[in-house]
Formats: sequence, C-alpha cells, structure tokens
Amino acid sequence: MRKFGFTLAEVLITLSIISVVSILTLPSIIKNYRYKTYSAALEKTYSQITDAVNTIMVDEMAETFATTSASLPSKCSNPSDEREYGACYFLKNYFKVANTCPYTSQVTKCASSSYKSISGANANKVFGEYCIQTTNGAGICMGYNANTKVMNVFIDVNGPSQPNIVGLDAFVAVINGNTGEVTDWSNNADSCNKKVSSYNHVGDYASGCLYKVMRNGWVISE
Repeated sequence: MRKFGFTLAEVLITLSIISVVSILTLPSIIKNYRYKTYSAALEKTYSQITDAVNTIMVDEMAETFATTSASLPSKCSNPSDEREYGACYFLKNYFKVANTCPYTSQVTKCASSSYKSISGANANKVFGEYCIQTTNGAGICMGYNANTKVMNVFIDVNGPSQPNIVGLDAFVAVINGNTGEVTDWSNNADSCNKKVSSYNHVGDYASGCLYKVMRNGWVISE
C-alpha cells in the first residue's frame, strides 16, 4: 500500500510562496486598517461635535448657535472670572475632556505642534482660541469668528499621536452660526491637501478634506 504526502521540498516551496505573498500584501492591509481607524474616529468626533451643538442650543433655549454662550470670544484665560464663555466654555462643558490646552505652548497635550500634507509639505500648526483632548483621544480646537458668525473647528482624530497628516487624522470644519450645522470649510474635495490659502496654519491644506471623507461615506482614501 502506497502512502501519499508532501516532500520536504514541496513544503518549503509552499511556505516560501506564502511568505512572499504576505510580504507584498501586509503593508496594504496595515494601511487600510489604519485608514479605517481614522475614518471611524473622525465620524465619531464629528458626531460628538454635532451633538454638543444641539445640546447647548437646547440648554440655552437658543434659536441659533450664534446666540449661545459658545459664540463669543473665549473668556477662560483668567481663573478669577465668574463665568466662562466662548470656545473654552463650549469645549470644557459639552465634551468629555481628558486634557485642556488653553495656551499655544500647551497644545502638544491635545494636538501636534505641526502638521504635513499627504505629499510632505509643511501644513504648519493648529488654530483656535482653546483646545481639548477628548477621552476618546481626539484633539479639538475652536475659535469664533465674529465677522462671519461661524465657529472654526480643528480636528485631530488621535490627538498629538502620529501621523499628523492633513486628510488622514487632521481636518477643519465650521459650525454655522444660524443652523448649527457642522460642515467643511469647502465643498470642493479636490482642494484637500492642496494649498488654497495662506493662513499659515492647517487650514491652508485641510479645506475640503472633511467633505471628501463624508462624500465617500466616511471612508478615507488618498
């Protein structure tokens, strides 16, 4: 009676083929996993911002976001102030906060000190009057523009952690003063990671990136 099986040479060849295929496909698998992680974190952070907007409007019985305490220049620098308001009041009271970053020198507790575009160009620093890091790890900075009546928002889905790249973990948004709707600075996805402004902060390259991800069904792609 003959016994059938694999020779040692056949086993080694098979293992070699499997190893080569794994080496070729593993980077792509890791990248896709990271992108899915960033996408999920961005969608969650966006939802938290939207919920916070709705909540403060209900709490203060405000018909518009522009008439809430959030829509004022921040008043959090002086601990003796009887009442805080503005971006710092909104961030500290309507989000679950792990770290606060009231000054630029402390921003590295909540976000990175500098960012890059997907091509490696210098996208500079964050913006805003006040920053926090949420208990989920996301960094959020905000600052109210009295001229346009919108709250400008910077989002880093994983805080100061890498990669600190626009369109992957760093995004910009605005909160509409009338409707409270949270949108991108631009509805042009093609502007993402292209220098379209000269603010000398992340907004120069990030405009359109949030819109691109939302349009793609909360899927990040290069």
